[in-house]
Amino acid sequence: MLTKQDKYTAALYCRLSQDDGQVGESGSIQTQKALLTSYAKANGYEIYDCFSDDGFSGTNFERPEFKRMIKAIDSGKVNMVIVKDLSRFGREYAQMGLYIEHYFEEKSVRFIAIGENIDTINGVDNILMPITNVINSMYARDCSRKTKVAHRTRAMEGKYLGNHAPFGYLKDPNDRHHLVVDPEAAEIVKNIFKMFSEGIGYVRMTKILRERNILNPQAYFNRNNPDFYKSDYWRQPFDWHATSIRSIISNPVYLGHIVFGRTKTKGFYDKTRVKTGEEDWILVENMHEPIVTQKTWDTVQKLMQSKRRETIAKEEIQYFAGLVKCSDCGSSLNVSYDKRKGKYTGFSCWVYKNYGKQRCSSHAIGWKTLNQLVLEDIQRNAQIAKKASQKYMDTLIAMKTEKQKKEVSKYRRELTATEKRLGELEKILNKLYEDNALGKISDERYITMSNGYENEQAELKEKSKYLLSEIEKADEIFTNAENFVKLIECYTDIKELNAKILNELIDRIVVHEKTENTDGSKSQRVDIYYKFIGYISLSEMKQAVKLEKPADAETKRTA
Repeated sequence: MLTKQDKYTAALYCRLSQDDGQVGESGSIQTQKALLTSYAKANGYEIYDCFSDDGFSGTNFERPEFKRMIKAIDSGKVNMVIVKDLSRFGREYAQMGLYIEHYFEEKSVRFIAIGENIDTINGVDNILMPITNVINSMYARDCSRKTKVAHRTRAMEGKYLGNHAPFGYLKDPNDRHHLVVDPEAAEIVKNIFKMFSEGIGYVRMTKILRERNILNPQAYFNRNNPDFYKSDYWRQPFDWHATSIRSIISNPVYLGHIVFGRTKTKGFYDKTRVKTGEEDWILVENMHEPIVTQKTWDTVQKLMQSKRRETIAKEEIQYFAGLVKCSDCGSSLNVSYDKRKGKYTGFSCWVYKNYGKQRCSSHAIGWKTLNQLVLEDIQRNAQIAKKASQKYMDTLIAMKTEKQKKEVSKYRRELTATEKRLGELEKILNKLYEDNALGKISDERYITMSNGYENEQAELKEKSKYLLSEIEKADEIFTNAENFVKLIECYTDIKELNAKILNELIDRIVVHEKTENTDGSKSQRVDIYYKFIGYISLSEMKQAVKLEKPADAETKRTA
């Protein structure tokens, strides 16, 4: 128990944060400090220092000035702590109890909370103190809950809620919840998306940005807002990191969308931020001017999903990453790299390579062969689309419509049967419930029978969703063909391939096993599946559109 001393050296502690709501002038740091100073002088206590945490939550005690005060206590410079009221000291009752009832007593520190008339010289068993601590903790939780609800409501309205704008944007001077493009930073963002879409990976891009003396997002913000951060911490201004690039190219804000909830705190007391799943995000589209197009965004996202291994030493970019598939096992083909020559040489099935003939076969194809085949096929389709756009599109629609007619007809029949059975199950379940309620069947019998019917009902509902989605896809044929024609027309004059072209145009490239011809030579089929439209049969296209000496896109001689 504390004993009264002749001399006290007091630490005056003040705190204020957003948790406290509209505390008014009476709760401001300046007012707290004036009140505590007046109280200490009136009672003859020497003031060691005033410790003020402005903008820090009371729910944890990792506050800079609070920790500085603890150091002063540990060093014996302070033996009294005075606060305006218990809520200024903190709002987490368990931690507050540890400090006031244990730590301060062990250090012979007298604690005074003026508002509640608490003075530990009179003992720490005052019933008012633990009750007040609990109330303050509950108040903080309630404030936190209300704040989260308010933030989600604003986010659903499309309001931007970040402390500062994402790299590439500025906060609108007339509306801090709206973003406007920052031209200088936006150009850097566009270049990052462009480089990545062209197959330049994270490692090489960081080197390029450093060599060009491009300020990283943190340094750029600090340059334009020198008074925002109170600390002197400053990263190397041109020190770009892969995480910064990944953060930019994966942020939907650059499409003009507002996204809220990509991260969250682990808990009320643990403020560590963790990533959340996309299903938990709030996304409101088209709330500000986009920096990148949807086409560029889609290309980059697909490249990010591909397994990309890149070293700065490699001069040749592996732009087929994630696109080349085995026709039998469906896995991606491994690429071979000749270190001595400094170039990629070919592709082969990794399943065959690792497990042998029991699982698959080689499905090998040379890099140059595949590159030339794909280039020629794109050029051919682009030239046809440009010369006979409408006829080309009509042919694509006819090809896809003919192939899907039978499937769609089948889906519609299955959907009719599924919906009929769902209607029957609904009647059966209602009848079962009625019979059970009237005592015609026992509870045990009802549960057994209803469970079986409910399981069948759930399966049929899932099947119905699938069938509807497939039918809807078939209805999109015209739109998809139109989109593809517009897209491929842009590539009439291409001379070489790159990652941007491939990922904009192609969904996948399926490589078949080599076959031996009657003359002893070997040929190999390669199917190219384009975005929007899928596989284009050259033989069918030749019948509809007159071509001059077309090369055979469905088979390719290999050495």
